[in-house]
Amino acid sequence: MDTGEALRSWLTETSKPFAARVEFALKVWQSVEFPYPNKYEVIADWLSTSLGGCEDLPTQQLKDFLSLRAQPGWVTQTTKTQLIHALYEIVSREENANESALELLPMVLGSEMLQDALRSSNELLFECYGSLFRCHQKCVELRRDTKDGTESQDHWDAEFVVPVIQQLTEIVRRSLEPEKLLEEYNSKTVRPLVELLLTLKTPCLDELAALEKQINAEFSIARTNDLPLHVNLILLEASVLNNRFQTGKLSAILSCVFETESLAQSSLQLAAQFVMSLRKYDVSLQFRMKNRSITGFAFISNQLLHLVRQYKKSSLKEVLILLCSVLRYNPLLLEQSVYQITVWVLTTPKENGQVEELYSEYLVLLLDMFRRLSRAERFIMNLLKALREWLGKYTLDVPHNDAKKRRTQDSQVIEDERHRMEERFLGIIFSRTPLATAPSANDAFKQLCQTWPSHSAGVAFTRLMSHLMSKPSLVIWKTLLHSFAELLVEDQPKEVLPENLDFARELHAALLCQYLSGTRLAEQVQLYQLQVEQQLQHTSQVLEQFGRLLLSQEHNRRLMNAFLECAERASGLELLLAYYWPDGFPASQRPLRLRGFLPTAEWTLIQQRVYNFGKSCCRQRLQRLELQLVESGWLLNDQRKANCSDALAELVAPQQLFRLSRPQKQLRLHQRKHNQILESHINDSETIEVLTLQLLKEYGAVAKEAKAKGSLLVKLKLEEQVEENSLTHFLRENASVQNNLHMPPAQVLVETLQGLPLAQLPRNIRSSLWLVIFVLYRDLSLSHQEENANQVLELLIDLMHFGHPLPICSYFPRLSELLPLIPTSSTVGWSFYETLFARCIRRQGAGSAAFLASCTDFFKDQMAASNKLPAEERRLLLLAIETLSSATEAQGRRLQCQLHPLIEIYGEMVTHKFRSKKKEASAYKEFVDCTLPGYATYVSNCINRVVRQERERDQQEKKEPENSEKTKAEKRKKKRDADTAKVQEKEEENGKWKTLQPIDENFRRICKIYIGHSLNYRDANAIRLLNVALTHRQRLHLDPDEIEFVLSSYWQQLNADIEMGDIFSTSALAGLEPAIKLIIGYKTNEDFLLLLRRLSAQVEQMARPASQSQHAALQNVLSLLALFAKCSLSSVKGAMLNEHFELISVSVSLRLPEPKDLAYCGHALRLLEAQRNLAGNRTVPLTGETLDCLLGSMLDVDIKHLIRHGGSWQHFVDLYGALTDNLIVLLKQHSNLMSDRAAQLSALCRDLIQAIVGYRAERKQTQDISETELDGLADLGLKLATVMATVGTTQALAVKRVAPFLLIFTIRQMVGTERPTTLFEKIKVHIVRVCHELIGMCDHRAGHFILRSSNEAGARMYEGLLKDHEKYHKFRGKV
Repeated sequence: MDTGEALRSWLTETSKPFAARVEFALKVWQSVEFPYPNKYEVIADWLSTSLGGCEDLPTQQLKDFLSLRAQPGWVTQTTKTQLIHALYEIVSREENANESALELLPMVLGSEMLQDALRSSNELLFECYGSLFRCHQKCVELRRDTKDGTESQDHWDAEFVVPVIQQLTEIVRRSLEPEKLLEEYNSKTVRPLVELLLTLKTPCLDELAALEKQINAEFSIARTNDLPLHVNLILLEASVLNNRFQTGKLSAILSCVFETESLAQSSLQLAAQFVMSLRKYDVSLQFRMKNRSITGFAFISNQLLHLVRQYKKSSLKEVLILLCSVLRYNPLLLEQSVYQITVWVLTTPKENGQVEELYSEYLVLLLDMFRRLSRAERFIMNLLKALREWLGKYTLDVPHNDAKKRRTQDSQVIEDERHRMEERFLGIIFSRTPLATAPSANDAFKQLCQTWPSHSAGVAFTRLMSHLMSKPSLVIWKTLLHSFAELLVEDQPKEVLPENLDFARELHAALLCQYLSGTRLAEQVQLYQLQVEQQLQHTSQVLEQFGRLLLSQEHNRRLMNAFLECAERASGLELLLAYYWPDGFPASQRPLRLRGFLPTAEWTLIQQRVYNFGKSCCRQRLQRLELQLVESGWLLNDQRKANCSDALAELVAPQQLFRLSRPQKQLRLHQRKHNQILESHINDSETIEVLTLQLLKEYGAVAKEAKAKGSLLVKLKLEEQVEENSLTHFLRENASVQNNLHMPPAQVLVETLQGLPLAQLPRNIRSSLWLVIFVLYRDLSLSHQEENANQVLELLIDLMHFGHPLPICSYFPRLSELLPLIPTSSTVGWSFYETLFARCIRRQGAGSAAFLASCTDFFKDQMAASNKLPAEERRLLLLAIETLSSATEAQGRRLQCQLHPLIEIYGEMVTHKFRSKKKEASAYKEFVDCTLPGYATYVSNCINRVVRQERERDQQEKKEPENSEKTKAEKRKKKRDADTAKVQEKEEENGKWKTLQPIDENFRRICKIYIGHSLNYRDANAIRLLNVALTHRQRLHLDPDEIEFVLSSYWQQLNADIEMGDIFSTSALAGLEPAIKLIIGYKTNEDFLLLLRRLSAQVEQMARPASQSQHAALQNVLSLLALFAKCSLSSVKGAMLNEHFELISVSVSLRLPEPKDLAYCGHALRLLEAQRNLAGNRTVPLTGETLDCLLGSMLDVDIKHLIRHGGSWQHFVDLYGALTDNLIVLLKQHSNLMSDRAAQLSALCRDLIQAIVGYRAERKQTQDISETELDGLADLGLKLATVMATVGTTQALAVKRVAPFLLIFTIRQMVGTERPTTLFEKIKVHIVRVCHELIGMCDHRAGHFILRSSNEAGARMYEGLLKDHEKYHKFRGKV
C-alpha cells in the first residue's frame, strides 16, 4: 500500500465492519511506517462522509480518534467542519441517545485537532454547543419516556452539563469581543441550553447566570422578541440573580417587564416570574425607580391593578399565577386593591379545572395574608361590601357544566396542536404543589365551586376563624348575620340585582356555616356569655327568616341545601356550648333551641318539600339534621329527643351503636352489603353478637338450600336472641349424633369470623357465641372440612383464653361426652384440652368439680379392664395432674381433693407396670418417657403423706395423762370435736390412699428407674423429679455416689452442648437455668472452687475474638457466668463467686471486640447481664472491689460515643437499657456501698445524659431523626429519669456535693449542643424531669454557683427550671 487510492479502497471496503475500518484508520494515522503525507486528510474526509451511513456507532474508536493530535495544515478546515457536523448529526439520532455517545460531543469541543476550525467560526462554535445541549435533552427525555431513570443518572446529567457550561463561559471570558458572540449565542445556543436545564431534575441556574453575566447579556425588549416565552422566563430569573444587588439594573428590568406593550399577555408570565425570582433570592423592592419618584414596591402595586383589569377575562390563568406569586412574595403589594381584584377574579368564569385550582390557591393565600395581618374582620366587611356593589351593577356569569366541559375540550385541542411544547416548559417553570384536599361529594355548596370552593377557600376560612380571638370573631359573626339578614327581606333588596340574589344568599350561607364550624367562642364563653347568647338569638332569627322565605317561594334546591346546612351548623354550636359549659359558671338562662326557631308545622312543610322535590343529597342532609336532634337527646339525657327511628338507625355513628335497640342493630346489619367493610360494626359488643349470629344464619340458610341433612346449624333457630340454657340443652340432645354431612364450603365465613374481635366481648355474650360456633364446628367436622373445622376450633380456644373463664364444664359435665366431639389426636384438639384445663378447671369455673369427678370415673373405667390407659387418655391424665398440682395457695388447697383420685389412678398404673422385678430397667424406658410429667407430683404426694402420718404419730405418743381430773375433763371436752374431725379426716385419707404404694424398696426402685431414664437437663420434668428426690434423698435411700453420678451426667451433657455451641439459644435457656441452679447447689465447695478456677484460666488463655468459634467461646463463658450469678449459694460459695467474678469480668472486658464489631453488643450485653444478676443476688456478699469492677465495666461501654464509633441504633438501645437496669439494681440492693462512689455514679450519669441529648448531634438537619428513633429515645429518657429518681431516694445525701456539677452539665448539653434531641418535646420532658431531680438534691447554696458557672442561655434555663421546681415539684407537706 503506497498511494492514497489504496488507502481509500481499504477504508471504503464494505465487507468489513465499520468499527474495524475506524480502528484501521487509527492505526494508519499513528503509523510511522506509512509515510503518505495526505493520509490525515483522507481519513478525516472519509469519516465525515461515511459516519452518516453507519448503523452501530463505534463510540470507543471515535473517542480515541478525537484524542489524537494533528499539526496545522494536515487537515483542511473544510474537512474539519464537515467532520464536526457529521459527528453532531450522528449523535443526535434517537438510537444513539445514550450517555456513552453523548460523551463524544464535549470531546469534539475539546479536541486539539479541531480547535482551529472551532475558533475560526463563532457560528460553528455556538452551533456545536447548541447541538450538544439539544442532544443531551433528547437523551434525558427518551430515558424518562422509558422510565429507566435513576438517581445516579440524574446526578450524571448534572455532572455532565456543568463543566460544559463552565467551558463555554471560559471561552466567552477569553474572547476579546464578547458582543459579537452574543448574537450567535442568542440564535444558536441559549434556547437549547434553557430547555435542557428545564428538563433536568437539578437545574444549574447558577452556571447559566454566570454565563449570561460573562457574555454581557441583559434582559431587554429586543432580546425577548426573538426568543420563546419559557426561555425569556429563565433568562429573566438569571438576570435578577446577577443584578440582585444593583438597584439601577433591577429598575430597568422592572420597567421592561411591566411596561412592555408589545409582549401583550406574556407580560403576565414575565411579571409572575420576576416576582418569584425576587422571593427566591430575597431581593427587596425598596429602591427608587429610574426617572420616577416612586419606589419599585409602589410601582408594582400600581401595575398589578392595571394588569388584572386588562387580562382578567382573556388570561385568567396567568393573572392568578401572578397574584399567587405576589401573595407569596409580599402580600402588602395587593393591599390597596385587594378587594377589587378579589371581586374581579371571584366573578370571572373559570374555564377549566386547572384555573379553578389556581383560584383556590389564591383564596387560601389571601386568607393567610389577612390572618398574618390580623385584619380578618376588615377583610370580611370590605369584601362583602365590594361584592354587593358589583352584584348590584353586573349580572354574574356562571357557565353551564356542559358548556364548561366543551370549552375545556376545545382549549385542550388548541393547546395540543399549537403550544404543546411551550406549555410543557411553562408547566415546569410554574409548577406548584397540588391542594391536599379534594372536593367532597357531600358538599352543600357545590354551586359555589367557581366562586367560593368549600374544599379550599372554605377550609382556609374555617381555619382562619379558629385562630381568631373572641372579639374579632364576634365582629365577623355580627357582620355575616347583618349582611345575610338584608338579603332575606321579603321585598327584593335594591343593592343586588334579582338574578344575583340566589348566589349572594348561598355565599352568605356558606360563609356563616364555615364560621360556625371554626369559631372557638365556646372556649371563652365565661368572658363573653352575653354577647354569645345575643348572637345565638340573632342567628335563630336569621334562620327563621331564611326558612320562611323558602316556604313563601317555589322550591329552590340550591337554597334549601344551604338552609339545612346552616341549621345543622348552628345547632352544633349550641350543643357544643351546652355540653362544654364551664364548671361552676352560672347556667345559661337561654333555653336550648336547636330547630326551635321554626314551629313544628313549618318543619313538616320543609320535610314534605325535601322528600317530594329534593335530590338525594338534600334528603340525606335533612336526615342528618334529624339525627343531630336525636344525638342531642343522648348527649344531654333528654328522653324526649332521644328516640331514634328505624330510618335513622343506619346513619348512627359507629361510636353510638350501643344506644340502638337490638332490632335496630339487626335492621342496620341486614341492610349491609356483603362486600362492605365490617370495621364500622366492631365498636359495640351486642352489634358484634348480632353480626356473628347473622353470618351463621346466612350460612345455615345456604346449607338448608344444599339439603345438608343432620346439620345442627340448620335446626338451630337464630332469628331471636339465643339463650345459653336452651343452647346447652339443644347440644346435649343432638350433638352426640354422628352422621356424614355435606355442608357447603365455609372458608369465607371462617375468615370473616376470624376478623371479628369475638374474644374481647363480655362473658355472657362470649358464652352464647361459643355454643353457637361450637355447633358450626360440629357440622364442619362431620362434613370432612378439616381445615375449616380446625380454624373454627382455634376460634373457640381464643374465646376460652381471653377474659373470664367460660363455663365449658357446665355445658359438657362429662369428659366422655366431650371426647367424641373434640378428639385429642389433632394438634388443635389437644390445644383445646390444654386451654380447658388451664382456664376453666384451674380457675375453678362453673361445673369444674363435676367435670373432674367425671374425669376420675372415666379413667377408672379405662383402667378397670387391664390396669392400663391408652396413649391419649394417659396424656389427659397427666395434663389433669399437672394442672391441679401447679395451683398454689388457697386455690391449690381447694383442688387437692380433686387431685387425690387422679394421683391414685396414676399410682395404680405405675404400680401395675412395675409389678415384675425380673425385667431389666431398660425395658421401662418408653413408659417412663410417657409418664414422666406426673411422676414428680406422685412421689412428692406419697412422701408428704408418710411424713404427715409420722408427725401425727409422734404427736400422739408425746401426750402424757394429766393428774388433775378436772383438767382431764376440760381437755376431753375441748378435744372431743377435734378428735372427731381428725378421725373423719384419717378415714377419708385412708380411703383415698388405700391403694397407694408405701415407701418401700419397690417404691425406691421405681423412683431410681425414673431418675435413670430421665437424665436430660433440658427436660423440666426431669429436673423437677430430681429436685424432689434430692429433697427426700434419705427416705429414697439415695447415697452420695448416686447423686454424684446423676449430677455428673447432667454436667457432662451441659459441657457437650457447650462444645456444640447451641446451648445458649433463647429456647434452651429456659431449661438450662434450673439445671445450673441444681448442679451448683449440690456441688461441694471444693468442686465449685475448681470450676471457677478453670473458667478463669480459660478466659485468661483467650485472645480477642476474631473467628466465629472464638466469639462462641466468649459467649459461653459469659452466659455461664450469668447463670452462676443467679444461683442461690451458701456464704462460702458466695465469697468464692465474688472473688472470681471480679477476675473473670476484668479479663472479659479486656477481650471485648471493638464497638464497630457486630458481635460487640452481644458480648457487652451478656457481661452486663451477669453483673446485674450478681448485684441482685442477696446470697453473694458483694465487696467494694467487685463494685468498682462493675462500675468500671459500665463506664467502659462508652455509651455516649457508641453511634459515632460505628454502633447501630438497636445496639445503642439495648446497651443503654442494660446500663440503666444495672444502675437501678446497684442503687436499690447496695445503697451503702454506692454512697462512697458518688464520683463513678456522676460519671455514669453524665454519659447517659450526653448519650440522649447529644444523640447524632452532627446531623445536618434537626428533623433528620426517624419516628422510631424519637420513640426509642423517649423510652430511654424515661429510664434515665427513673435512674435519677432512684438516686434521689437512695443517695441524695451522698450525691449532694456533685449534683450541682451534674445539673450544670445537663443544662450545657441542652443549650450548647448544636442540634440536641431536647428540641423534641417527647424527649425534653424526661430530661427536664432529670433536672428537677437534680435540683431537689442540691442544697440552698448551689443556686448562685450554678448561675456563675453557666452562660446566659444556661442561666436563663436554670431560672426557669428553678421556678417550675418551686411551684410544682417541691414537697411542702408533712410526712
